[in-house]
Amino acid sequence: MGNTFERTYWANDVADLLGISTSALRKWSLRLEAEGYRFIRDEHDRRAYREADLVALRKMKEFLSAKMSLENAAKAVCAMYLTRADAEPGTGIVPADKERSDERYFSLEKRFDEFLQKQEAFHQALLERIEERDKRLLQAMEAVLETRKMLAAAQEEQAKRKWWQFWK
Repeated sequence: MGNTFERTYWANDVADLLGISTSALRKWSLRLEAEGYRFIRDEHDRRAYREADLVALRKMKEFLSAKMSLENAAKAVCAMYLTRADAEPGTGIVPADKERSDERYFSLEKRFDEFLQKQEAFHQALLERIEERDKRLLQAMEAVLETRKMLAAAQEEQAKRKWWQFWK
């Protein structure tokens, strides 16, 4: 028995809570619905968002912040939340075949972990390249400094000579 007076939020409120635009929220909602997620709707067919939907949308934002594509983020969110046993029929989250959803979830989780590992390897390689570039830059600066010292010494030596000894 669910609470018949469960709090719902409208798109503007949810967008503000998530710190995104209402157009982004609509895009996310459409993508989630394409994957089988259902939001409750009012008599004018407007989406009403429940607390459970906010949890799913926050997870969606987390995935997108980690540079996951919108499609993969929606699939991952649905894989995580479509198996909820406490979902009410006809509203919110649609129950799915548990084994299939678990398999999809672990597949997406594995892909996400692989993505994070690749991202970490890229980050490490980038740091190594920056360090190598900094070493070469320091060597070039030291060479310029040494050249300037040699030029200054030569100019000082030239200044010590008498004007009639210019051929030396």
